[in-house]
Amino acid sequence: MKRVLVSEPIHEDGIELLRVRDDVEVILADNSDPTTLARLIPGVHGIAVRTAKMNADLLSLSEDLEVVSRHGVGCDNVDVAHLSKRGIPVAIAAGANSTSVAELTFAMMLTLTRRLRDLDQAVRANNFSARSKLLAMELEGSNLLIIGFGRIGRKVAARARAFGMNVTVADIELDHTLANELGCKGVEDFQSNLSNTDILSIHVPLNDSTRHLVSDQILSQLKPGAILLNCARGGILDEAALLKVLENGHLAGAGLDVFSIEPPPPNNPILRALLAREDVVLAPHAGAASTGAMRAMAIMAAQNILDCFDGVLKPHCTFNLKTLEPR
Repeated sequence: MKRVLVSEPIHEDGIELLRVRDDVEVILADNSDPTTLARLIPGVHGIAVRTAKMNADLLSLSEDLEVVSRHGVGCDNVDVAHLSKRGIPVAIAAGANSTSVAELTFAMMLTLTRRLRDLDQAVRANNFSARSKLLAMELEGSNLLIIGFGRIGRKVAARARAFGMNVTVADIELDHTLANELGCKGVEDFQSNLSNTDILSIHVPLNDSTRHLVSDQILSQLKPGAILLNCARGGILDEAALLKVLENGHLAGAGLDVFSIEPPPPNNPILRALLAREDVVLAPHAGAASTGAMRAMAIMAAQNILDCFDGVLKPHCTFNLKTLEPR
């Protein structure tokens, strides 16, 4: 009998997928407090995890552990290096939330370019004349630079092309054929395109090579009046540098779904200053918060656990495939 711990609530269809297996026992944590998880992890073979922190101390409590499956695609809350050394795969719900994140990216883009917050406030203040001053940036013909041409980046690119935008995509492992098929310009090095960029959208994973990838040097090279969007991970963006270019007027605005510390603490002056700005649109890491994505991620997280037990876990769903050591 394989024992599977679900660390946090997920869609019932994912839990049911595990329960219908006669050889699987499902354990539902009533909370994701480390003390609770430490009590439940010993003896489990699989863990389905959303946002709970899975550090080496917790993960080492089960010698029987065979797989940790993320209810999502980012793995910064899981000690991947520890699991790789033990030969334990970290599974991800590849593609399950890409539509939802791409749509939030576009919602933020349109909110900023159409100045919807300002227009909404003007109407509520009975100030219809504000429309002559609050002029929008049209997306058609504007230049969008997408850093990261994975599943989410590709969906953002497709939507941008439908709006008539000029799209440049950058990725260190760029699929030039796919970029051409979508009508995008593909580059490995994005820095040469910054000065002509109206909107910069971040869609790379957070790792040692991407931490503070979007720095003061990058932001200062953007076209004056440009907009920045980050629906990836907070650590990719130097938030102090973003605040600087917003305060000096170099950028027109930013859309942030993610932050270096989540939730943003009240004693962090940089984050609090960003949260107080009218030219910043915010969301609480809600890119995957759609009914379709939540169900799809739960099902895929569960299926990945079962696939691992059955020896058929798909390579594209294995986050640590390249660093996984033999067991």
